Amino acid sequence: MTKVEEGMKVPKGLAGVSITDTKISKSEADGSLIYRGYPISEVASNAGFEETAFLILKGRLPTRTELGSFIQGLRERQNVGEKVFGIMRELGGGAHPIDVIRTSTSALGSIDREPDLDRKELSLESKMSVLAANCHRVPRGEAPRTPKAGLRFSDNLLQMLTPKEATDYERWVFERVLIFYMEHDMNASSFTVMVVASTLADPYAAASAGLASLKGPLHGGANEAAMEMLLKVKDPAKAPEFLAKSFKEGKKIMGFGHRVYKEFDPRARLCKEYLHEILKKRGDDALFRLSDAIEKEMWEKKRIPPNLDFYAAPIFYSLGIEVPLYTPIFAASRIFGWMAHYNEQVEENKLIRPDSTYVGPSGLKYVPIDKRTG
Repeated sequence: MTKVEEGMKVPKGLAGVSITDTKISKSEADGSLIYRGYPISEVASNAGFEETAFLILKGRLPTRTELGSFIQGLRERQNVGEKVFGIMRELGGGAHPIDVIRTSTSALGSIDREPDLDRKELSLESKMSVLAANCHRVPRGEAPRTPKAGLRFSDNLLQMLTPKEATDYERWVFERVLIFYMEHDMNASSFTVMVVASTLADPYAAASAGLASLKGPLHGGANEAAMEMLLKVKDPAKAPEFLAKSFKEGKKIMGFGHRVYKEFDPRARLCKEYLHEILKKRGDDALFRLSDAIEKEMWEKKRIPPNLDFYAAPIFYSLGIEVPLYTPIFAASRIFGWMAHYNEQVEENKLIRPDSTYVGPSGLKYVPIDKRTG
């Protein structure tokens, strides 16, 4: 990593600036993404969610015994207490789902009584899926949906998110999308988690901060905005007109563009295939044709490729999941990546405290309040 000289100014948004060394994951402009050294296509084709989570957290693939123990540890800690659901209800139906999860996660920091760091993280990782599935329904006064015994992580999350019965292939696709959302090197939320971890705050505090960073549309909220756009356009033939109007008005097209990927996002490319297969099996590929039309128009006019959010959104929609739950799904998966970054930070910790360049006035003289004008 190149040493940054004292006082050196860096680009806005830290674009292109490496702020740490990591062994967790890395994306490249050529469309490659690795998890702990494994190409994302290799992981998606062969590993399940829990196996991938173990890899991200521990740095290696688990043995059969280790995987069984990890799955059991998650199952033992997944139930969320009534006190937390009560907090959700108090927030009310108008609360933003991410605010609900963030507040609930903060409450868990006081409620959970896990004795050590590893078990605190395991408790948080397992409960995040339950918080995600209930952050929209419980504040509206509906009964919580809870995990079912014996189900794996992704199947349990899906059955809590929607009453719609999924096929084996649809469940497999949902698990792939969760794997894609699990980790993505130095993104806004992971950096936020690292900053809080550098103060040696506990995982609940770090995760609460990471969740807060998902509320804006430029990071976690893009999948919801992408789906809302698809629902608004409706007809593939209207894609050119819609985009031309958006370009003229200077509107950002959500679900397109990425700080790293300039040609294609490998996760989006795979999700596009999955969406096509799901809808082909149903005999109605209208949503795929609409998505494809917008993608082609964006590439032709702007040379901007779709990112994961653009194709994850219609997959979630096809599975019967409500749009306000798309970003919470992101959180339910990304918690494992956040905890990997938390651990990597505290292992060789140094407080993250960058400098800034002051460009304001100086040498001003205090004026008593009764002599001020204007």
